[in-house]
Amino acid sequence: MAVSDDAREDPGAVRCELTLPCDVRFRALRECVVERLAASLGCAGAEAAARAVVLATSGLVDHPAGSVYSRVTLTFTAGGGVLTIRVRYPVDTVAAETAPGPGVESILSEGGSDAPLAVMRRLASRVEFGRVDGVECCTLVAPLTAAT
Repeated sequence: MAVSDDAREDPGAVRCELTLPCDVRFRALRECVVERLAASLGCAGAEAAARAVVLATSGLVDHPAGSVYSRVTLTFTAGGGVLTIRVRYPVDTVAAETAPGPGVESILSEGGSDAPLAVMRRLASRVEFGRVDGVECCTLVAPLTAAT
């Protein structure tokens, strides 16, 4: 895990990055790290932020098409009154060639009102999907209550 100030976005922002295998065995670790880090940075809803990240990662681990994702990278940036958590989903190119998946947003949308994405949208103040450097990502935003 790397912790640094990210002067490019906000000179006062705190940035932390964590990469873990996309594996069910790391679910508890992801949840614990996210909740403690969010609380340490002053996130108003640290528990909700942790739950949203668990949903953003576990939805893939539990899905048959999730095998194309070998790991997840969580990037936390606290600054400007918000905690931004970007979840990046690099694709295992070998697995994707044999069984290409439907995409992260599609996988997380399965299940109607109980879908991981539906719950994530209730927990975070903002949820966005996109690509950064060709890698699928989901960005979650939650308000901070304390100065960072």
